[in-house]
Amino acid sequence: MSERHYFEDFDKPMEKMPVDFDIEDPALLDCSDKQDRGVLKKIIKEGTGTDTPFDGSTVHVHYIGRLVDGSVFDSSRKRNEPFKFILGKRKVIQAWDWAVSTMKKGEICEMVCKSAYAYGKIGSPPKIPPNSTLIFQVELLSWDDEDLSAGKDKKILRRLIRKGTGYTMPNENAKTKVRLCGLYEGRKFDEREVEFYVDEGDDDLQLIPGIDLAVKKMKKHECSLFTFHPDVAFGREGKPEWEIPGNAEVRYEITLLDFDKAKDTWSMNPDEKFETAERSKEKGSQAFTKGRHAAAIKHYERMKEMLAADAEFKDENEEKRKKMLAVSHNNLAAVHLKLGDLYAAKRATEEALTLDPNNIKGLYRKGTANFGLRDYEEAKRDFQRIVDLEPENKAAKQQLALLSKEMRAQADKDRKRFQGMFDKFAAEDSKGDNKPEVDVKTNGSGSGDGKAE
Repeated sequence: MSERHYFEDFDKPMEKMPVDFDIEDPALLDCSDKQDRGVLKKIIKEGTGTDTPFDGSTVHVHYIGRLVDGSVFDSSRKRNEPFKFILGKRKVIQAWDWAVSTMKKGEICEMVCKSAYAYGKIGSPPKIPPNSTLIFQVELLSWDDEDLSAGKDKKILRRLIRKGTGYTMPNENAKTKVRLCGLYEGRKFDEREVEFYVDEGDDDLQLIPGIDLAVKKMKKHECSLFTFHPDVAFGREGKPEWEIPGNAEVRYEITLLDFDKAKDTWSMNPDEKFETAERSKEKGSQAFTKGRHAAAIKHYERMKEMLAADAEFKDENEEKRKKMLAVSHNNLAAVHLKLGDLYAAKRATEEALTLDPNNIKGLYRKGTANFGLRDYEEAKRDFQRIVDLEPENKAAKQQLALLSKEMRAQADKDRKRFQGMFDKFAAEDSKGDNKPEVDVKTNGSGSGDGKAE
């Protein structure tokens, strides 16, 4: 049958096409998962290459749909508009998910779909009756990689190479083992096996942020090729030691070898929460030291999450919880001070001091924030409290000396400003006293009569 036969335009909505399909032909490809010959495919024109689309990819096709009597119930060709859908996500009838996933680019095929894998007992009135076997001619035009980015802005694209097993995927803080192969313009720059905790940002492992995001979408034993935008790769700086320039798009072939899901916070016992909080503190401090402030904040917030009030924290565990929680607030204050966010720093220290009113670091950072906010009296109270608790604290004494100097300078400025204002007002009042309130004129005799005209 000629190719033109399959893609001629139809002038009538229900034009008929002859059925040329022997469902008993053993050469037909059985595309159904159950291999029950419920979805059969015959290739009319071979496609190119060896790649086929994969679950999650957006495929672009042209098609003509018919009933077994040859009646055409739908045609993208007639609309002159290719049809696109996400493969493997049940966006179309099941037969299409199975059959299209076997096609190569440019392939034209004819497929027969039993009603169970099409519209079933209900059909799709008025064009498709109940229990209808359907026949489709399909041309696979192209497909796009799966967009995994949260904003659907194509910052993380996946091309599935091998499907994974099972149904679960790594969650935040899951212990994960992967095989990596980094590619830039066809050149390998990073090839290794590595174990890491998802979303913990271990700088020593030199993993780009995109890998954390990608792995959380993978199943065990899956192998996929990911394309990462610079924002989730090496950013503006690039990676000179790996000869990656700034603002470079890179690819990673990732195989998820194994993983252990992290426990949900609600299912952890106190010891597990303390262990996770301690690890988050260490990761946060590493990130802070290296200037990765957003990552540091993330780790310290995770620490806070682990140490939220819970009935299981009792006696000495409750005291330990409070001390560690105060540390998380103080560390957050340090990051916010570094970023110049004085209000956030002050709020964090207030949280810490609620738990431990005599916390020296909390008082010092609160005083620093208040000093920056020019709340000098409050800052003075913070630093004086430190000196009361630790009379030999040189840093607090230095800050008090600086405060006194700043407060005197501010008082001088205020005095000069107010004196200038008073002098100005006095000058204006003085000028006002020399002005006549009434213009008095003389009468014809030249004597003033005291009357205003």
